[in-house]
Amino acid sequence: MSKIITTDLQAKFIHSIVYDGVSGTEAARRAGYSPVSARQTASQLLAQESIQASIRNEQFKYLNGTLASKALKTLEQIIDDETAPHGARVQASIAILERSGLTHEVEAKRLESSTKPVHEMNRSELESFIAATKLVIAKYEDEQTTKVVEQV
Repeated sequence: MSKIITTDLQAKFIHSIVYDGVSGTEAARRAGYSPVSARQTASQLLAQESIQASIRNEQFKYLNGTLASKALKTLEQIIDDETAPHGARVQASIAILERSGLTHEVEAKRLESSTKPVHEMNRSELESFIAATKLVIAKYEDEQTTKVVEQV
């Protein structure tokens, strides 16, 4: 992947937007662009496809790096906290399993192994079939999103 950002100012601008969560105008000021024209500069930068791609790439790295690690650590603490409500511990466990992809794999295998025609299923079976199908679709969409981001 080639480096998209061409200047230090652009890199600081992108960093401020992604990691500090500030507006484009404030990000331009923090990056070192002229405060007088910061709003116009931010607008021009945000209109550039290369800047947009760099922001998406940095957001992806942040979400799947630092924030994902913090989220997993928090979930682990909830699971290990015997004083936490049972429901919270279960939800934390489910979230970790979903993040690992294990629940998607189980549901996909169950869906593939289902031999009963849809028109013969009862309401409960149909609801399970639909839920499993949604999980398979979600996994596919996640994989497609990851491929797109990796290409950026």
